[in-house]
Amino acid sequence: MRMMLFDSRLAVLQPLEPDEAGVTVDVSGSPEEITARVMDVLRDLERSSAAQ
Repeated sequence: MRMMLFDSRLAVLQPLEPDEAGVTVDVSGSPEEITARVMDVLRDLERSSAAQ
């Protein structure tokens, strides 16, 4: 049941529009790899907002 609910939620996801804030992160791999990717994206966002 849980997997069906998860699949149905994924099916309705839409890509971010250019005017929408957000990030996209590849979620393949181990939890540690995914976490490292998320942290990299967050660091990049922090650097770019500090530079503005």
